[in-house]
Amino acid sequence: MSKLMKSLYKLIVALLLFATQLNVSAQATRDSVIDPMIDIEEILPPLDSLIEIGLRNNPLQRLEAAQADAYRWNIHYVKKIWTQGIGVFFNYSQGDLPYFVGQLQSGPAAPFTTIYDGYRTGIDIRLSAFDYLGYKGRVNQAKAQLMVAKHKKDVEALIYKQGVVDMYTNMIGWQKIFKARNEDLFVQQIACAVAEKEFKEGTIHISEYARQKNILAIAIAAKEDSEKYYINFYERLQVMVNVKLATLKRK
Repeated sequence: MSKLMKSLYKLIVALLLFATQLNVSAQATRDSVIDPMIDIEEILPPLDSLIEIGLRNNPLQRLEAAQADAYRWNIHYVKKIWTQGIGVFFNYSQGDLPYFVGQLQSGPAAPFTTIYDGYRTGIDIRLSAFDYLGYKGRVNQAKAQLMVAKHKKDVEALIYKQGVVDMYTNMIGWQKIFKARNEDLFVQQIACAVAEKEFKEGTIHISEYARQKNILAIAIAAKEDSEKYYINFYERLQVMVNVKLATLKRK
């Protein structure tokens, strides 16, 4: 390649790279955060904010919280279950009934008082020995179930956080690779265009032109591969957070 062609090649590369940077500035205002030339790490909220948002939107966390509430109410129920042996009655009865209150009569009916037809109220208490002896154990069991539910919720949250961190770091890493591969492809497209021009002019051998075309094909494959992984982790993180990442741009 002559000095003139080398200078021309460098000038073309510089101009196209400058044009690319201008295009990047224009693309930064778009709603998409998948553009390879935009640093997604600077656009999205910090990782801890993403985790917090994800936990609020995570259905499994809401399920575990509801389960804990159910066990919490169960404690109230178990603490009051002994009252099922206590009953209040109010009825109307006919006939003579012996009763412990009232003016005492003389004779064999003493010390009872005979009460005739009328309304009667009272309290009926029947406590089971099993309920009495097992009361403390039942309450402790209900409290233990609540603690299990709380710990399970914490474990699920920890696993979820690890998943978000894994998706986020992989997304950031592949975005950087995607960006680099995209730039490599851009430069190689220029080099291949120059090689094609030189081949047509007869200044280079066909083997050199073929080599440039092969490098271009490798660059295209590498760019497509990195883009696939980047978008894959991007979409998986979006599912885990359960909200569109494009709506979470850092302010």
